[in-house]
Amino acid sequence: MSRRLKTWLLVGVLVTMINLPLASSLLQQRDLESNGTRVDVPAQPVTVSPDAGGDVVDRLVGVSLPDPVVEAVVGDQREQGAPEAQDERVVVSLEQPAYDAVVASGRAEVVYLPDNPKVYRVTGRDTGNAALLTTLVADGVLVVLVGLFLLLRHRLRPELQLLATGDLEASSDTDGVLERIEGQSYRVRGAVATIEDDEVVLEVGDRRVRVHLDGHHNPAGHQEGVEVRGTMVG
Repeated sequence: MSRRLKTWLLVGVLVTMINLPLASSLLQQRDLESNGTRVDVPAQPVTVSPDAGGDVVDRLVGVSLPDPVVEAVVGDQREQGAPEAQDERVVVSLEQPAYDAVVASGRAEVVYLPDNPKVYRVTGRDTGNAALLTTLVADGVLVVLVGLFLLLRHRLRPELQLLATGDLEASSDTDGVLERIEGQSYRVRGAVATIEDDEVVLEVGDRRVRVHLDGHHNPAGHQEGVEVRGTMVG
């Protein structure tokens, strides 16, 4: 496996790791919409009194969870050896229409998956855009880093100089090879990056090799594979 392929595989893994939580959440929400069981449960506003004013903060509501949800969450905590922190109620912030409905009726709707009750949602919950924004920012940072890497990778390592001792040979294999035969004699194989007067630049893995043709023939075009033997002069 070439180093370039390994680099792009690493980028793919990072992209997957960054976007997997958001993608998983979106899939769960879609599953809840299509396969979820909807239960009407008791709910009431939660008051917070930082200044003894008794005002409701951020539309907080205490929602009684359905028994299957409580049992599933507590059972999972037991299996993992964690303290049983889940009680029969969860406090969430609701969007304004959903909050007004709870104030008026004292009820809220909880949707959960029958085959996996740990996955549930309080209808009207104010989820905000934090997860989406975090994912987009992380994707943007990754794009910038990859762009900088691609822009600077050839400048980070000096370009090698090879004086060809024979005609270049076309190759169907563009995987980089930089093989020392003896002394300063090398066999080099790579993809043609640049064609100049009496010179070609080869991409050899993460290195660039400038081949001085010295009158020898180059049969390859741009991005085609080529192999050459010569003397390393720099």
